[in-house]
Amino acid sequence: MNRLQRSLVCVLVGAVCSASWAQSQPASEKPAAEPTKRPVLLLIDDQVHPSVELSWIVGGEEQTYAAQLPFTAPSGGEPLRFDEQDSQQDSNIRAYVAMGGTRVETGAGHPKGAVLRVGLTKIDSNRAFFTRIDPRTEIELSIVGVRFNQPVKAHEGTGMMHLKYALGDLKACALPGTARNQYLLSDPEDTLGGRVIAGENATPGALDGQPMHGDMRIEIDPDDPALVSLFIRVPYGYLRHLQDPWESDLPGTFFEPIHLHAEAELIPIDTQPLDREPILPETNPSQEQSTEQS
Repeated sequence: MNRLQRSLVCVLVGAVCSASWAQSQPASEKPAAEPTKRPVLLLIDDQVHPSVELSWIVGGEEQTYAAQLPFTAPSGGEPLRFDEQDSQQDSNIRAYVAMGGTRVETGAGHPKGAVLRVGLTKIDSNRAFFTRIDPRTEIELSIVGVRFNQPVKAHEGTGMMHLKYALGDLKACALPGTARNQYLLSDPEDTLGGRVIAGENATPGALDGQPMHGDMRIEIDPDDPALVSLFIRVPYGYLRHLQDPWESDLPGTFFEPIHLHAEAELIPIDTQPLDREPILPETNPSQEQSTEQS
């Protein structure tokens, strides 16, 4: 056997021995497979259009309006139609679904999170929002079939509803334009980062699911953790402005908002929740000193 033949034999024997050694190694000693890479940004798949359903009680019976909506800018929307076969009955409500909301706009959101938002706006501001609604009943709103670009989980305590009122209604009740916005919060301790005041423009715990309160619930498909649905239940009386001088919450006795939207934040499934702390008001050291001296 010449030198070239001996070299080839050594190479072949080495390859066979290496393969045999690799197969004999325990699974724990084999190189671990690389983890599946997920998108850096948490986004909603806007090619999947969710279903929106809104219902309230009229004459003791549930009345439901529905639509399948694309994701749009958080304004306008499409009219909700009565959810009954061959019915042409319309509501006085336009609905939209969007990504992003008040929590992000105020800087009180999770840096890795995404806010799912569903909004309702009066078509005719002079007509009732929820026509002929029975006293002491609730409004139910849902958005079903929202798909994200990766598995998600609910960011607990971020559910909320934003109410916006007409400036004319505020003026008629001697309220300033700064009182236009009100917030119903699911977390009793939430302050939107110190940007709202309980009893003045916010009701913490209004949507915490406790007796006599509203509720906001996020459901994630256990077989497909990128598929999300949001369910909201709100007592009609919660739509009354906190500073409305009339104390009645019966339909027709207080001015309704002209727009409302519900939202909740989702975060990637392996992300730690945010420790939300109120933002302390800034103070002027010279003012503090003069106060102490006086």
